[in-house]
Amino acid sequence: MTRSGRFLPGLMTAAALLASAPAGANDSSGFQGTSGIELTTSDSIRMMSEDLRIGLDEIRVAYVFRNVGDRPVETMVVFPLPDLDLSLGLSGPNWSFPADADDFLNFRLWIDGKPVRPKLERRAFHQGREVTRELEAAGALALVPWKPGGYDEQVKALPRGALDGLRRSGLIAEGEDENTPQWTLRTRYYWTQTFPPGVDVAVRHVYKPFVGQALLGRVTEIDGRGVVGRYVGEEKAGGDRYCLDDSTRKALAAVEKRSPADPMPFTAAEIEYILTTARNWHGPIGRFHLTLDKGAADNILSLCWTGLKKTGPTTFESTRTDFVPDQDIRMLVFVRTKGRP
Repeated sequence: MTRSGRFLPGLMTAAALLASAPAGANDSSGFQGTSGIELTTSDSIRMMSEDLRIGLDEIRVAYVFRNVGDRPVETMVVFPLPDLDLSLGLSGPNWSFPADADDFLNFRLWIDGKPVRPKLERRAFHQGREVTRELEAAGALALVPWKPGGYDEQVKALPRGALDGLRRSGLIAEGEDENTPQWTLRTRYYWTQTFPPGVDVAVRHVYKPFVGQALLGRVTEIDGRGVVGRYVGEEKAGGDRYCLDDSTRKALAAVEKRSPADPMPFTAAEIEYILTTARNWHGPIGRFHLTLDKGAADNILSLCWTGLKKTGPTTFESTRTDFVPDQDIRMLVFVRTKGRP
């Protein structure tokens, strides 16, 4: 059973862009969960260790894998980027892409210390049906939320007659823009990896996460049981998302009391890391090491995770052995604004 972790001051001050907004505003940027790599087959591959560092600026993951079988295993390794429902439009979820490019998480990869350039695959789905080939034929697979000018501007680059065909098939319809794509874009990195028997293979990757940012009025009114800003995708109902405990509520209240002239002493930042996909590997994770980097000492962090220990001015760590994850990591960060006393 998940228990409330201690609330820890911290994480980087991402509120600089939001601090000038009026008090009581509820503007927010949507965010999605991200994860680590996945194998297409894993009966013989064990994750000996995982070293995971999560910050609002960057996620770093270092793995050591071992083939515990008696023959080499060649398999596809995949890093999935979050699905993007393009029918939401450009501003409906307030997309906040870490990078304005096909690789919108700026994914980088090393195998045994050497940089590797994986392949990037893009597929599209509409009402449960894959429509990638149709969109490629129409030149429309390049319609994406991060390009400037909106979808009405982007469709001008489509071949003559292609737009009419997409409208007739329901793949483009009137929405936020007159020409709003109706498909979900699924993007992933992948590469082929050989695991020799009994040999450790080190895999490391680094990327920028989706971070949701929300303006807050009275921070003490946040209960932490659900998303504070906007979650893009399906959010599970019920439960306690951030385990906001009494000691943290008191810390937030104390800051508000010390700052009566500051209408917004905190903004909120949210980040999610999908950890439970690690259950697909052979056996438990031999050694799992988690580091949370707060980035600033006067922010306040909340998450449902036990056993965190402070190891530096801005870092907290946890180590578990023979670990089978039964929960994902969801972080709520109360980011101190510039109006601090």
